[in-house]
Amino acid sequence: MSCTIDDPSEGLETGSCCASRAKASGEQCRQGNVSHILLDNGLTWTGLVRCCASRKNIDDIPDDVLLDIFDFYRISLMYPEIVYSVWEWHVLAHVCRKWRDVVFASADRLGLRLHCTPITPARKTLDIWPPLPIVVDNPPCLHSHPEADDDNLIAALEQRDRVCMITMPRLTHCQLERFDAALQEPFPPLTHLYLGSNDEVAPVLPVTFMGGSAPCLQCLELTNISFPTLPNLVLSPNDLTSIELCDIPSTGYISPDAMVAFLSPLIRLRHLIIECKSPSPPDPTSRRVTPPTRALLPALVYFRFKGTSEYLEDMVVQIDTPLLSILDVVLFNQLTFSIPRLSRFIHRTETLKSLSQVELSFSAHHVLIKLSLHVALSVSLCVPCSPSDWQLSSIRQLCGQTLPLLSNVERLEIYDDTIDTPKWQDNIDHAQWLEVLQLFTSVRELHVSETM
Repeated sequence: MSCTIDDPSEGLETGSCCASRAKASGEQCRQGNVSHILLDNGLTWTGLVRCCASRKNIDDIPDDVLLDIFDFYRISLMYPEIVYSVWEWHVLAHVCRKWRDVVFASADRLGLRLHCTPITPARKTLDIWPPLPIVVDNPPCLHSHPEADDDNLIAALEQRDRVCMITMPRLTHCQLERFDAALQEPFPPLTHLYLGSNDEVAPVLPVTFMGGSAPCLQCLELTNISFPTLPNLVLSPNDLTSIELCDIPSTGYISPDAMVAFLSPLIRLRHLIIECKSPSPPDPTSRRVTPPTRALLPALVYFRFKGTSEYLEDMVVQIDTPLLSILDVVLFNQLTFSIPRLSRFIHRTETLKSLSQVELSFSAHHVLIKLSLHVALSVSLCVPCSPSDWQLSSIRQLCGQTLPLLSNVERLEIYDDTIDTPKWQDNIDHAQWLEVLQLFTSVRELHVSETM
């Protein structure tokens, strides 16, 4: 059940109930069977259950105990990784007036949000509730009347001083044009922004997007959205912790220098994804001869990149990431790879120096090299290519340029993840395999799958 915005004045007398789910809970509360409600929601806080079970009437439960129950109820329903979710606090507010008063008195602690979707009549109903933060959500599962639906979203977006989250995973060119006026001013309390598109030609965000400022933004996610002026967006270096730029179209190209300049002030950035939709032709004039002074990203622990080796080389030569624990790289296929700067970047990252296990994995559509110590500490290099000698050539080239890392490897695993028996194995020169295996001079354990 989503958080629909209806009239909170209905059904709020003590013991009376409204909404389908709240009706059953309210009846149990009125009869004093509170422990059943707790257990029904998966809660096992024995002290609270006993406290509530000993009361004969719902009104006998102290407000602070009720608040603890509500908080526990909220935590049991929420998944930390779903940052855009809104929990069903309105169910509790509709049980009785006392519960409603407790819920609204602790709006910050309970994280109360108003969930506005395309079917929410925001212009008519936003004023009914207290001025709570607003989540503007356009889920892909809702389809009815596009222009009317967009008007509901625009009405919510116009509440700029209250909008804390925006998620629009299927934004179209037409929608962006209709939303243009509502998205030209800053959103001071906005903490999470997710925009995506399935259009073949990616929508382009203008330079005036959000007035060029998102002062409280914590998480930014763009998928198949062109935003070439992103580096000009004013952000708070103390708030932003996650950036995901996926399926970056060619119209949204940002040079490595501009990307590093954009990232360098973000001292609390922990999660970074940069994925290009297609390879861009290399610019020889952008290659640096002498490494510049490197920017420090002191909090970064996860970095995923998909693109050309030239772009990655020009980027990692300019940054240091002392706490990096997971590096996930997908390189577009090419005849030859040159990654000396990536190798040096990995080698100067202290957390990645102790990787002792390597997995070489062949599949129908890609080849993967994964160096790891455990699940939360790894370096992965993946090249999309079909089963052929190109896969083995890619492994030989990439491993050959990461020799300092391989000196600590004691366990080597080689897998074939293709469903059918590979047809290319017999065409491989065994000398190529020997060249690969000779790179792992410290290996003590070698595991090879039967299909190899």
